[in-house]
Amino acid sequence: MKWLWRLFFLTLTSGLLASSLLFFALYRTYDRLGMEVPVARLRFEKLDDQLYQLHLRTPGLCQERSFPVRGDDWRLDARFIKWPNWLTVLGLQPQYRLERVEGRFRDIEQANATPHQAYALSPQTWVKPAWLDSLHFLVDSDYGSSAYAPMDSDKDYVVYHSASGLFARAVPQATGQGPLELTADSPCLVPESYWSQAATWLDTRLRALQGGA
Repeated sequence: MKWLWRLFFLTLTSGLLASSLLFFALYRTYDRLGMEVPVARLRFEKLDDQLYQLHLRTPGLCQERSFPVRGDDWRLDARFIKWPNWLTVLGLQPQYRLERVEGRFRDIEQANATPHQAYALSPQTWVKPAWLDSLHFLVDSDYGSSAYAPMDSDKDYVVYHSASGLFARAVPQATGQGPLELTADSPCLVPESYWSQAATWLDTRLRALQGGA
């Protein structure tokens, strides 16, 4: 009987470890919330009527990303997670992650008649963000927030987050055509911890198996 108990304990421990790693793979795609912290800076090049090249800079990345977008406005979406009090007491802070960026037409008929293109800003994980909705004992609130403003090649925008969501402010345009600058609270070249590497490896393997199924 002892070997059965040992097998049960080993299976349970392995399952808990794998589950923890998978949820950490999702968790690490979120960033810690603060008060009016810049999360993105945007610049635009006008290519044609209602067609722009959007340049995006976010904390934690060393490279600037660019996307062709159509419309009158740009729109940035984010997802926010607020943990229950007992996890907050343990030091787990509210989190956010940028979800997508896209163009937005002000005219509804034009929006419905024009092919729509959105761009993902966060990596896909095997553990789906929607699964958080069923984890009421772990998640106090799970919600989305958006910010949008006119696209203008003469303006830059900085998007900030607060506890209530996203908002944007127009700022003086960056000089020249070099990389956009955005103050980040964490350097982009810090090596990942072993915990992060293990979580990423397990998540990648499961997504590969899921894709091949």
